[in-house]
Amino acid sequence: MPKTAKKPRHKSRGASIQVAESMGSGSAKIKKKIRDIERLLKKNDKLPADKKIEYDRALKALRVELQNSQVQNKAKVISKKYHMVRFFERKKAVRKLKNLRKEFEEVSKTEVRKDIKKARKQVKHGEIDLAYVILFPKTEKYISLYPSPNDEDQTDPNVIRGLKKTEERRREFRKSVEKLMDEGKLPFSIDDILQGKTVKLDSDKKQKAVITQEIDAPEAKQAEQEQEEDDFFE
Repeated sequence: MPKTAKKPRHKSRGASIQVAESMGSGSAKIKKKIRDIERLLKKNDKLPADKKIEYDRALKALRVELQNSQVQNKAKVISKKYHMVRFFERKKAVRKLKNLRKEFEEVSKTEVRKDIKKARKQVKHGEIDLAYVILFPKTEKYISLYPSPNDEDQTDPNVIRGLKKTEERRREFRKSVEKLMDEGKLPFSIDDILQGKTVKLDSDKKQKAVITQEIDAPEAKQAEQEQEEDDFFE
């Protein structure tokens, strides 16, 4: 008997599978998958409505995943760039806090309330500094606690505006760290840090700055979110 021709097998069984295969595969593969689906939609203008909706949703999901991948890549670059700055600031913060604690012990022996209160406050500031260095998001350009003298033109409006923005972010993050300490929610012990113990945070493991976006969000809204991410890393 003559062999019957085999029916061509469809490569894809649905848009959801296509998306799942590409998630976490890297920017290059995600971009290729996006182009494949876009070409498919252009060539098949007579696709059933439900199928077209599936592919549209797959495209939006892939674009969100692409943005996440790009943000994570930038975060790795930033983390590597500021690694040594953070390392030296951590050492400086540890040394400073140890000295402040010694001073507090000495002042406590005097039993002078005013001096004890002042010394205790300085110790807390030292603890906040140390926690700041460890907790500062690795997805952001690190803002030094102990910046070197700025050689830039202090009369330049752009420089002034940049310095002001940097100082506001530094102050804002220190306040958030202080709040965590006051609420007892620090994800590590200050004493462990002083003893040189290694601290692993969830943010270190994930190293993600995930973009959240509705899959059915309008294209204009999506473009706006993409621009915000670009501005963030300028």
